Amino acid sequence: MKSIIITGANSGIGYECAMQMAKLAPKESIIIACRNTTAGKLAAEKIKKETGHPSLVCMELNLASLQSIRDFEIAFSKTDHKEISTLINNAGLQNIGETAYTKDEFEITFGTNHLGGFYLTQLLTPYMTSGASVTFTASDTHDPLTKTGTEPPVCTSGRELAFPTKTTEKATTVGQRRYSTSKLCNVMTAYLFHEKSAPLGIRVNAFDPGMVPGTGLAKNYPAILRFVWNNIMPVLTQFKKNTNTAVLSGSRLANLAYSKKYADLNGVYFSNGEVTKSSTDSYNEKYQTELWNSSIELING
Repeated sequence: MKSIIITGANSGIGYECAMQMAKLAPKESIIIACRNTTAGKLAAEKIKKETGHPSLVCMELNLASLQSIRDFEIAFSKTDHKEISTLINNAGLQNIGETAYTKDEFEITFGTNHLGGFYLTQLLTPYMTSGASVTFTASDTHDPLTKTGTEPPVCTSGRELAFPTKTTEKATTVGQRRYSTSKLCNVMTAYLFHEKSAPLGIRVNAFDPGMVPGTGLAKNYPAILRFVWNNIMPVLTQFKKNTNTAVLSGSRLANLAYSKKYADLNGVYFSNGEVTKSSTDSYNEKYQTELWNSSIELING
């Protein structure tokens, strides 16, 4: 029996991904890797009850802590199913308040959304063999041409993103830009891991869930914006392109990562149910190389 690891699978898109994965992979061990283990265990039990999956567990993982990521790898190495067939880097956050930092003093959006998944994938790659898959959940906000209404990303350097200089701009503006930039990093990271993992036979893709109202992404928003996100925005899933329910996006994510239908997809950006081009910046090799090198330096201290 092999293992499937899904980060942030205790709620939202990740939860629905785990639900679909339990149906797709009844003979694999599914690990819900999340910071809130109480919610994670409840999610695991609910999915077990609904699908009858025999091996679904929760393990603690805080992507805002390099030590927690190391601890997760150590704990995983002691499990009975140490070969990974599928890794889904889904967990993420958006902070539109005052600048916050991870336990390692990285800006929290970049540190969690990019460095956390980057480091986790580095540590877990040795547990993968040919045919395994890695998927990074990105966002169409990484591409200014999609006109999502979110502040577009700005490529500087990994070190500047980790330790940003102070600014007088509004916190909401800065927070949106940091989020879209972290998602650009996710896309570039997927392309980089695809290139570097090719000799190992591991396929790596980037996934855009679209706008998914009602998920926990807005948990740090002001009360009025949380109300709109949870109660009004979901109506848009019927009218706005690439605005989806968590069930639809979660199912698409699971299928891309595991279904035989998509087994030949490798090194692609998957958005709105199909392969599409990502942003111009995401293909910039200079940006990619700088991001990779600076990320290695940051996680190694």
